[in-house]
Amino acid sequence: MGIKYISGFRGLDHAKQHLRRSVHLGSALTSGYTVLNPAEAFDQQACFVYMNGALLKEGTAGAGGDYVLTGSNTVTFNVAVATTDAIEVISYAFQNPTLPHTMTEVDHTVTSANATYHSTSFASCSYTTATDTLTKSSHGLAVDDVIDVTVSSTATSITVGRYRVLTVTSSSAVVLTTVDGTALAFDADGSSNITFIRVFNKKIPLLTQTNHVMLFLNGMHLVKDTDYYVDEQSVTIDSTVNLLEDAVIAVRHFGSFAAQVENEIHRNAITIADETHNLLLSNTDLTGNTTAVFHLWVSLRHSTATNDAYRCSHVLVRAEKGQASDCYLHRAADAGNIGTDLQIVETGNYSVYSNVSDGNVGIGITADANGWYVYLSNRSSHSIVAGFKAMAITN
Repeated sequence: MGIKYISGFRGLDHAKQHLRRSVHLGSALTSGYTVLNPAEAFDQQACFVYMNGALLKEGTAGAGGDYVLTGSNTVTFNVAVATTDAIEVISYAFQNPTLPHTMTEVDHTVTSANATYHSTSFASCSYTTATDTLTKSSHGLAVDDVIDVTVSSTATSITVGRYRVLTVTSSSAVVLTTVDGTALAFDADGSSNITFIRVFNKKIPLLTQTNHVMLFLNGMHLVKDTDYYVDEQSVTIDSTVNLLEDAVIAVRHFGSFAAQVENEIHRNAITIADETHNLLLSNTDLTGNTTAVFHLWVSLRHSTATNDAYRCSHVLVRAEKGQASDCYLHRAADAGNIGTDLQIVETGNYSVYSNVSDGNVGIGITADANGWYVYLSNRSSHSIVAGFKAMAITN
């Protein structure tokens, strides 16, 4: 499936809308919990407001509406909201020429087997920490199934939460991992006091490249971390949600507008003030990698359009999570008249703009236990506008 834009248009030559989203609690509202100023400005012609996952109706109370929009930054609710209400504002800003997100669609029709998942609770189970084995006669589980442990009272043993079946030892025993496939690390065995429910789980390709995930059940927008949960490569529906045969589960998630099948990432119009630096990309922009090698094209210009100062560079990158000393940059090609050349910053620690010589623009890479990071530093004595493309990515 190629790129599908939220606007319905296809191709980079069409006008696409920029998706904006902000999430707030009712406690963030002012004036008697009726006035909200979203973190992202909105376009009144294409703005949608959700409360606790339910789409509200725009308009005055007399017209049966739930809220009124004012300007591009004020939502006024007709009735005061509770401090714990979850409010989500989604809009499409038509002033942007291109849409920097794509929507990836994954649909699933609930089978007769799926419909039985949330209706049965298995009690009196036990857990052996040495082998990560859950024991329950006639468990009915298969490899890759996900369960939700709802009761477990043994200290330092398996805790309440979601787990995936790694192997099925027998009709009465399975070996568990985390939902993301990582080995468990509990200290104590659990006696026959564990209860679990088999829950619906769907693996979603490229899920970690996304910025936001929405899940719909027969068109109803469910609430994240209440009705469903998002892990590294899958979504899980909570056992409290009733699944009926032939119901349609629709997952919509948004990521870079670079075609994901091409394994490219690119961004434009990155403004960097003088004496500052900006993160270009990190391991979180790719699909669960700790090591990556790629080509990086970087272009930049003086922020004033009438100034002809510019630079274009081609850099070869090796990035390693947790090992700054194993991260490498090599400038393969470089041209332009901002600074003497694109400076490569050699450092095994976090870097700041001062690591680049005064008057130059430089690129650096660093790493820690959480990931690796490629940044562009500006010391050219004026603001710049930059863009980049990372391609031929191995991860």
